[in-house]
Parts: sequence; C-alpha cells; structure tokens
Amino acid sequence: MIRAARLVFCLLAIASFSGGLKAQSCTTFDVASIKLNTSGPEGRYPAELAPGGRRLTATNQFMVELIMSAYDVSPLQISGIPSSFSGERYDIEATCELPMMKEQLPHMLQVLLAERFHLSVHSELKEQAVYFLIPGKGGPKLHEASDEGGKPELRQSGFSFTFTNAGMSNLVGVLSQVTGRKVLDKTGLRGQYDFTLSYAPDRGGAGREGANVSPAADSFPESVFTALREQLGLNLEAQRSKIEFIVVDRLDRLIPN
Repeated sequence: MIRAARLVFCLLAIASFSGGLKAQSCTTFDVASIKLNTSGPEGRYPAELAPGGRRLTATNQFMVELIMSAYDVSPLQISGIPSSFSGERYDIEATCELPMMKEQLPHMLQVLLAERFHLSVHSELKEQAVYFLIPGKGGPKLHEASDEGGKPELRQSGFSFTFTNAGMSNLVGVLSQVTGRKVLDKTGLRGQYDFTLSYAPDRGGAGREGANVSPAADSFPESVFTALREQLGLNLEAQRSKIEFIVVDRLDRLIPN
C-alpha cells in the first residue's frame, strides 16, 4: 500500500467531489485519454476538475489512487489489485462539452476504468474496528475558513498537516491513514475550517526525516490522539462498524487509446 504521505492529497481530492454544479451536466466523458506515466514520482496530482467543469485531469496516479477516486474509498478498503500494478502510474485527461457534476465523477471514472482496464469489482460489508471522530468535552476548537466556499487545500511537513477550507471529510481521510483504521465522522460539523494538526511520533529521533520536520516538533504531542484533543478539541473513540470493501475481481493491462 502507498504510504500516508503520498495519499493525503488524493484523499483531499476525493472529499472535494461533494457538492457540484447545478446546471445541465455531462454524465459520460465525450473524449478520454489514459496514458502510462514514466516521468518519475514527482509531479503527482489527483483527479480534479478544471474551472468550468468541462475538463478532468489526473497526473502520475497509481492504480489504487484511481480506484479510490472512482469508488470514494480509502486504500484500507481496497484489495485484490495485482502486484504488477504496484509501480505503474497513469495520466488521465477527459473532457465533456457540457459541465461535469462533481457528484457524477466517481461513476464516470468507474465506467472509464472498466473500458480501458476491464476493471470489475464487487463490494463486501465487513465489521471492523474503526474510530469515531467526535467533539471533545470542551467542544471543537476550529476556526471558520477565511475563504468559505474556496477549494480545500492541504500542506504537509513531516507529521504536521495544515488544512485550508477543509471539511471533516478531509480530516477523517488523513486520520484513517495515520491511525491505520477507518475513521468515521460523527462530529456533526458541516462547515469549512482552517486548522493545523501536528504531532511527533518519532520525537526520539528514530525514523525522523530531519529535512521535513520543524524544530517546533519537539513541543508537539507524541500521539495524534492527544494532538486532536489539545489542538482541535476533537476525540477519536474506538468502535466497531460495518465498512464497505472494494474487492478487485479483474484488472487487465491498459487498452491503448
């Protein structure tokens, strides 16, 4: 599986698919291209609509990330991808004459992956250990976004995550990665917020990436659970819940455009 540091931007893009354009919209891509990207690991951008909603691009994305976008799940909920796809990355460019609605994008990507990779999947419900994200005893310590309605953004430095115009769906995506469990939003918070979550699990030095860790990390909590409570006024509560898993039944090599 891809490390959390490489997935947070994809998770943010998935969450930003919520909401959408109200005008008459496109339901299938008019023209779509998928190409193998051999440029290297840099310059990776998840599936995203261009202004106006008529062009979708995804750059240098792993197959697991494309499936995440298509089925609106985390990598923890995907299994069965052949190992031969683990190192391959793809570019997608797709257009429509009419604007694309963000709510329709997952289904449109599903259809595209089925056409070009013969992707077929089935879903399974399994009871799993999860975390519920809930307000702390003193209530949330979140500030309303200064640019409400703006595009969600995330900046990461080591174990410090700075969110801008973010909803709770953006936060739980990151928390699912750093905790290794699915996190479900039970806060009841529906707005957009600007906030930073910082912790330092390797304060002792082992495993720290010195170039990416601020000197201020020495004052950060060692646990993300403590950081959530102290910095954001939120708690993670251990629970069990039925979670949908996507199981890949078939995935072939890319059919050329």
